[in-house]
Amino acid sequence: MHILVVEDDRSIRETIGIVLEAYHHHAELVADSRETLAALEPSAGRWPDVLILDLKLAMESGEEVHERIRARFGRVPPTVVISAAQEGARRASRIPGAKFLSKPYTIDQLLECIEEAASSALLKSSSA
Repeated sequence: MHILVVEDDRSIRETIGIVLEAYHHHAELVADSRETLAALEPSAGRWPDVLILDLKLAMESGEEVHERIRARFGRVPPTVVISAAQEGARRASRIPGAKFLSKPYTIDQLLECIEEAASSALLKSSSA
């Protein structure tokens, strides 16, 4: 799978990338909404199968990034929201179709959440 990771903490972003690559996924790593939007442009390549989105970014919230994607492209990749924030699950529930994963999480939990997000998107597209 092609997975776009939006995480402003470089060490977390790179660790997620290493894990995803070890499990034979292609990880594209970005730090903010500007980089996210650039990565999603048709000229940048393939649309991601899954978006991993941190809720607490340095310059704006994950919700704002998600809305910027929807406003610009009219769609958003299946999304896994990650957060250590106490209100993370509540905030993530406001993002349509997003799966939530609380930090800290295990590799198995991350991979399971990615699979669930990708599978739910496939189910939606096959029933449409």
